Amino acid sequence: MIVIGYGGSGHDFSTCIFKNDRIISFIEDERILREKHSFFPGMGQKLLKTPALQYTLSQTGVQLEQADFIVANSSLEKYYYARTARKADICFINHHLSHAASAFYPSSFNKAAILVIDGAGNSEHEGVLDSISLWVGEENRIDHIVSHGGRAISRKQYGETIDPTEHSIGGFYHIVTHFVGFGPFDQGKTMGLAPYGTDKYYKALRAFVDYGEEGRFIFPLEQLDALLEFGSQLPLEHFEVQADLAWAAQKIVEEAVIHAAAYLRRVTGLDEICIAGGVALNSVANYKLYKTGMFKRFFIQPAAGDNGTSIGAAYYGAHVLGQLPRKTGAVYV
Repeated sequence: MIVIGYGGSGHDFSTCIFKNDRIISFIEDERILREKHSFFPGMGQKLLKTPALQYTLSQTGVQLEQADFIVANSSLEKYYYARTARKADICFINHHLSHAASAFYPSSFNKAAILVIDGAGNSEHEGVLDSISLWVGEENRIDHIVSHGGRAISRKQYGETIDPTEHSIGGFYHIVTHFVGFGPFDQGKTMGLAPYGTDKYYKALRAFVDYGEEGRFIFPLEQLDALLEFGSQLPLEHFEVQADLAWAAQKIVEEAVIHAAAYLRRVTGLDEICIAGGVALNSVANYKLYKTGMFKRFFIQPAAGDNGTSIGAAYYGAHVLGQLPRKTGAVYV
């Protein structure tokens, strides 16, 4: 069996080839284009040439026409596959499902709870984006429990300076990352800055968000705008202010992740958890969740961001569309 998975959204594009019982090739387009996150002016024209696809096909000797399934996630920009010879054959799956598949199928667990948290991804409802989703995987199946998200909001309303996302842990952290002077994909720097700060702004930032039922993170547009107004009144050029904001945002992310995971633990009763989505790259939050003892065993997809959705798409094609039995008991990728 041969499955080709396409990954990414409007950034972090990638291609993955699964053959027989394992991944035989995976690469992000940024590695070929030499542009971080494949996010730059004119990127669409370069991505039309499908650099990652061409690389993986060349590396493996697989021909596109040999693929039994071609799978992509629902948030993938159309220009990424616009010139693919078999674009009519692409099976599109939910964005968060591709994250969930990337975490569960490569794990050694026969059954596990699955937590997906990111900035946002296309939901099943028009005009709504998912930011948290909870799942349970068993053997070849991944079953949906609940998803949380909010309205899709245009960047143009904010001068293209931020990606505004309602009810999103990743979106909240992205705004604070913008406050402290880092770029749109620099949330890891905010995590690194946080230990240099204090709790000075924790109560102020905590007032803009809340934690709701079923693991929800509550951060409506009105509070998003209020947070931006709050930030505009601070002397953001001062290192101490930047560090204190990072500390507060990091603390809130840790609380929110644990809140969502606690609900997932209650409804599944499972000791094993698989995690993916961009927020899963926050290793400090992952460690804090581990220290709670809530779950005994973890599998966190290393390519947890949108780059890893091609991995999830390929595994989904093999184990769901192709009904290939999973190997469990040992991690294989």
